[in-house]
Amino acid sequence: MSQTSIWNIVQAISAFKSQRRRDANHEHALRELRRFPPHLLADCQREMELTVPERRACDGTR
Repeated sequence: MSQTSIWNIVQAISAFKSQRRRDANHEHALRELRRFPPHLLADCQREMELTVPERRACDGTR
């Protein structure tokens, strides 16, 4: 196997692991938000929508 192929595999695994960490962090944040009463969350809903980063596809494109 060439060095380039090995490097591509390492990069793909690293990207996969990073995506899993981001997904886990996102799920944890959602669980924490659900602890608050809905009427308090409604007050800051607009601000939360403005600060949520755009989700990217698995291949890194938008």
